[in-house]
Amino acid sequence: MTLEMLVYAAFFYVFAFCAILLAICAVVTKRILRSAVYLMGVLLISAAFYVMLNAQFLAGVQVLVYVGGIVVLLVYAVMLTQTSQVLETLPSRIRNTLGFFVGVGFFCFSLWCIFNSDLTLITINSKNINLATQDIRAIGKKLLSTERGGYAVAFEVLSILLLVSVLGGIVLARKISPGETSPKETHVG
Repeated sequence: MTLEMLVYAAFFYVFAFCAILLAICAVVTKRILRSAVYLMGVLLISAAFYVMLNAQFLAGVQVLVYVGGIVVLLVYAVMLTQTSQVLETLPSRIRNTLGFFVGVGFFCFSLWCIFNSDLTLITINSKNINLATQDIRAIGKKLLSTERGGYAVAFEVLSILLLVSVLGGIVLARKISPGETSPKETHVG
């Protein structure tokens, strides 16, 4: 095993450990803002995995769309909603038990898929890098294409989804409780 492969494996295991730890923290924490920050860490580490796989374009998309868009949108939605509107309810014992068994089932299914798939180690050389560059150009052309097989419409739908999410956060933040008065009805003096 060469030094390069050893360093690569060490980075992989460090990133994997951090990703698993942050994912557990995102699920276990009771504070939703901290959960969003932990999720952001997991998504950043998955972008690091893309960089390690020599897929820099996917790493950039991961950071721009998920970290820069979705997580920031979640944080804004949390910050804009009033804390009195978000009441913590304890799940019933049945929901906890069902969630546990679904999680264990998903874990077992994931292990089964990993052990029954043909995973091979690909060595990085100049031929792979040239193929990756050609693939990135093809992906870029597909993303901007409005013809059959293009993804320009999907990006437009995604932008509408993000806009609706922001508007929903604003509506939730401006929602007035039944006991409160509207801003127009308040009097000064």
